[in-house]
Amino acid sequence: MCCNNYGSIFMERQISIENLFKTKIHNKRILLLEPNCDLQNSNFCGLNFSLTTEYDTLYNLDNIERFANTHWDYIIGHVFHIRKFTKTEISLFSTHNITCDTLVCDELGEGFSLNADCKRILIDLELDKILKLKTVKWLTPFYDYSSIQHQYPNVEFFSEKHSGLLLFCGKSNRMIHGDTTEALRYSNKLIYGLSWKPELKERLFLSLNNETRTHRSLLIHYLTEENLLDKGYVSYLNPPQDLKLQINFKTYLEKLNVKRLILPWESEIDEINRFGIQINAAEKTYIDVVTESSTGLWPFKTEKCLKPFYNLQFPMIFGHEGIIQDLRDVGFDLFDDIINHDYDDGSNQPGYINRISNDMDLTIDGYNDNKRMPFLVKELKRLSTLDIKKIYENNKDRFLKNQQLVWDLTIKENKILYKVGKFIFGDDIEFFDTPIEDLKKVYL
Repeated sequence: MCCNNYGSIFMERQISIENLFKTKIHNKRILLLEPNCDLQNSNFCGLNFSLTTEYDTLYNLDNIERFANTHWDYIIGHVFHIRKFTKTEISLFSTHNITCDTLVCDELGEGFSLNADCKRILIDLELDKILKLKTVKWLTPFYDYSSIQHQYPNVEFFSEKHSGLLLFCGKSNRMIHGDTTEALRYSNKLIYGLSWKPELKERLFLSLNNETRTHRSLLIHYLTEENLLDKGYVSYLNPPQDLKLQINFKTYLEKLNVKRLILPWESEIDEINRFGIQINAAEKTYIDVVTESSTGLWPFKTEKCLKPFYNLQFPMIFGHEGIIQDLRDVGFDLFDDIINHDYDDGSNQPGYINRISNDMDLTIDGYNDNKRMPFLVKELKRLSTLDIKKIYENNKDRFLKNQQLVWDLTIKENKILYKVGKFIFGDDIEFFDTPIEDLKKVYL
C-alpha cells in the first residue's frame, strides 16, 4: 500500500537519512575542524562520508595536542568557523607541527564576501603558510571569483552559477525536504511543496524576515508607510536598534518606521524552522515577498528564492541585482505579464551608485536598496487593487510547472554534490546515491 498524501502510512522500503546520499573517501588522511564541518553532515549539503571513511576530528582546538607531529592529506573546515580563530589560536598548528597537503574551506552553505573571507584566512591568519600546504580548495556559493584569483594563486575555487540554491535544497539537505515528521521518519519521502488549495487564500502576500538586514528594514518601513502590512502576513523577528541610514556621513533616512513583527504561530521562545516551508503563511497567501540574505553585487542565492515556486505562489524576490533574470534564465516563470520586476535593477535611478567592485560595502548596498525598494512596494500596492484571486486561479498550470522545475533542478537533475566530491577528492571518492525512482513526493 502506498499513498503520496501527507500523513499516510507507507509500506515500502525505508531509507535512513544517512543512506539517502553518502560517499566514501579512499586512502586519504582527513582531519575535520568542528563544529560546522558540513561536508560530512548527513542532514545538510555535505558529502556525508562520516559512516564510511576513516577520519579524525579537531573540535575547537580543545584536543589539538593529540594531533602533534601529524601530516594530513586534507584538513577540512567551514569558513565561518575558521575565520573566528585568533592568530594565537592558529599558531597552535605550528606549535604542534600539524600540516597538510590540501586545506578545504567550505563556504557552500552561506557567504557574503569571498574577498574578505580569503583575506582573513590566508593573509591575516596565514593559515596556508602555517599548515605548509600545497593547495587550498575553496567551496564557494559565488560563481564569479575572477577579480581575486590573481591574489591567491594557490587557491582553487569551486563555483557553479546556482550552487547556493541547489546545495541548500538538494535531497540530502533536510532543511526543506525533511521539515515534517513524515519526511523525517521516511527519509526517501521528500517534501515537494504545497498542494493546490486556492480556497485557503486569505491575504495578498507574505514576507518572513528573521535576521537584521537593511533591505528588510526598508521593506517594513515602506510597507508601513503605504498601509500594506494588513494585507499580508509579515514578520521581522530581529529588527535593528539604530534606524538612521547614512552614506558618506549624509543621512538619507533619519527615522525608519520599523518594529518587531511576529506572527501568531511564531513562538517567542522556539522560533519555527525558518529554513523550511512555513505552511501557515504560505498556504494562505498569493505572493511571497522574499528578502534574500544579501543584495549587493555578489550573486549569492539561498533556499529563500525557491520557496515561492515550492509553494505555488507569485514570486517577488529582492536579492542581489539581477537575481530575477538569473531565475528566468534557469527556466522559472516570473509572471512578467502580471508582475513588474523593475525593482530588480535600480541603476536607472538618480543618485544610484554604480558598483565597480565586488567587495562588500553594506553602506552602498543599503543606499542602493533604498533606491530599489520603493519600486517593489509600489508594485505590491498595485497588485492589491487587482482581482488576485481570479488571476491566481487562471494560472494554475504555470504554478505547477514552476514547482516541477524545482524538483527537477534540486532532485532529479542535481549533480552538484558529484561535482563537489570530484573537485576535492578526484578519483579517490566513491558515491552511494538513492535512485530517483525510490524517492517519493510529499505534498503539504
